[in-house]
Amino acid sequence: MIFGEGTIKDLYRKFVWGSGLDALGLLPAPWEHRVVRLAGRSAALAAHRKRREVEQNLLRAFPEGHDAAGRTLGSIAQDAFAAHFANQYIGASFARCTSSTWPEYLGWRGLDILQDHLRDGRGVVLTHPHMGPAQLPTHVLGCMGMDVVQIGGGRVTEVTLSETGEWARQQRLERERRMPVEIHDGARFLRPLLRRLSQGAVVMTAADGTGGGEELGRRLIRQVLGQHMGIPVGAVWLALNSGAPLLTLHCYRNPGDGPLYMAEIGTEIPLDRDQGTTDVLEDGADHLASWLDKVLRAHPGDWLFWDGFTEGALLP
Repeated sequence: MIFGEGTIKDLYRKFVWGSGLDALGLLPAPWEHRVVRLAGRSAALAAHRKRREVEQNLLRAFPEGHDAAGRTLGSIAQDAFAAHFANQYIGASFARCTSSTWPEYLGWRGLDILQDHLRDGRGVVLTHPHMGPAQLPTHVLGCMGMDVVQIGGGRVTEVTLSETGEWARQQRLERERRMPVEIHDGARFLRPLLRRLSQGAVVMTAADGTGGGEELGRRLIRQVLGQHMGIPVGAVWLALNSGAPLLTLHCYRNPGDGPLYMAEIGTEIPLDRDQGTTDVLEDGADHLASWLDKVLRAHPGDWLFWDGFTEGALLP
């Protein structure tokens, strides 16, 4: 979610990225993350305008006023605020989520699919939507000893940050550097990633949009959640040109006992590599749109981009 700039927001930033995160560090892991989610739910009650905006956009996807599980749009919006806070402040957990503690934060489904492909000596392209704490699975894969490259959003942004806002952004980036992974700027060329895939790396890239900024890379229009939406096809291009398999991953809050979140890896997306590039990209976009529609309907409260699910943003 993107919130407007202002004096109150700057005061909030100074507290959160200063003494606030220091205080969270005193809590036993992973309770710092539970507190962050609670703060997000509280923000949903206070930020009336942003919550109404999210609920209006939810209505585009769920015109009947609820999701398949019967949850109201208001309830989903509160979950979305909690997910936003969980993603925004996941950096506070990077130093605490280690090779020994990560099972308290994240559980896996389909991890064997990824491991089987890596045993073949090839790299793997993992594409994911911005759900849950989007960087948590990336971090955990690195903690497990895998060679991981994350494609970031670059420095393009639609919001001009205040001096305090830029300071807070740097604080967040500093914490992201604690992840045991390589970060590749998404505004740069993708070809160096082909070499990393040939070396057996896991390359992760977004399947929905660019967080907090202007969209980067080629997109093909497909229907998702009943609306026409641009689907990034960079992951398909990487898989096609490297020969690597293309897998999907999505992260969502665990409603039951155990770790806070679940990460689910899907089976390989079939690509007819004998076709021309244009046809493969078109076919890959079809598969990604169908999968994205399915996971967002199943876990709408975990998606971070509901405030961008509008014309002129994610929707053309």
